[in-house]
Amino acid sequence: MTNLAIRAESLWKIYNSKDGRVVALKDISINVEKNKITTLLGRNGAGKTTFLRIAATQLIPTKGKIEVMGYDAVNQPYMVREKIAVVPQDAKPLLFPSPLEYVSSILTMRGYSFNEAKSVAHEALQELGFSEAQMRQAAWDLSGGYQRRLLLAAVLAINAELILLDEPTIGLDPIARRELWGEIAYLKKRNKTILLTTHYMDEAEKLSDKVIIIHNGQKILEDEPKKLIDRFQWKRKVEVLDECDRELMSKYGEVHGTKAPYIIYLNDDFDRAVSELNIHGCRSIAGLTNLEDVFLYSVGEEKWKLIGEE
Repeated sequence: MTNLAIRAESLWKIYNSKDGRVVALKDISINVEKNKITTLLGRNGAGKTTFLRIAATQLIPTKGKIEVMGYDAVNQPYMVREKIAVVPQDAKPLLFPSPLEYVSSILTMRGYSFNEAKSVAHEALQELGFSEAQMRQAAWDLSGGYQRRLLLAAVLAINAELILLDEPTIGLDPIARRELWGEIAYLKKRNKTILLTTHYMDEAEKLSDKVIIIHNGQKILEDEPKKLIDRFQWKRKVEVLDECDRELMSKYGEVHGTKAPYIIYLNDDFDRAVSELNIHGCRSIAGLTNLEDVFLYSVGEEKWKLIGEE
């Protein structure tokens, strides 16, 4: 039995519009392993949501093949839908009076008896940190973070094997985002496979077993977050917060950016660089490079290189 939840080969999605053809996905091949968190990372419009919707059987690819949980997503969509759960970017459970009713209703639509649905819903909500009072309060009175958590509780209750999350933390405050990360990690501990899309670098770096960077509908890079960072040729960076003479900055390393804040990538003498730049009135701080730097290099207009990438 294959260990792949999703196997996409040479996938294309082309839209026809009055302004001409729009290529959303271009010859993209992606594997998503079972029982892991895989993240599609890219700018808005990169093609992340298009791929997720094809995997969810909501869109038909123009060309290529995609299998989801062992089934052909184009020719066997109903078999795929029995195995997956999808949480769209703009999903909000606001039409239901309470979280308990929301999850119970989803379960009854899937064939559960009323009593069984209520029991399973209660257990799922409890597992994701809902108090008895929160289970019964109006869903529209929940915070944004708890509304997203409610969607994950529904996913947990229906026991889907593959969970597709489109920008799961968009619009949440930093505390709510981190709390939701914990719930997503908890789903993985329950042996769920998760494919999520995001443009948040910290989210991708902290949650993912594998990151796939997509740009203009194409796969640019993929690997474990730490391995992507380790392959990056620069280990240190200096962030220059003020406008500063470019010739001065370039004395210390590679300068990235056309206006403040700038990033100078370097491996040595970063303490000296910060000290001298500050003396010249260019407020600067030093730090380690991270996944954001890998992303900026791989999709930026300037054609920077990664170690091992030609």
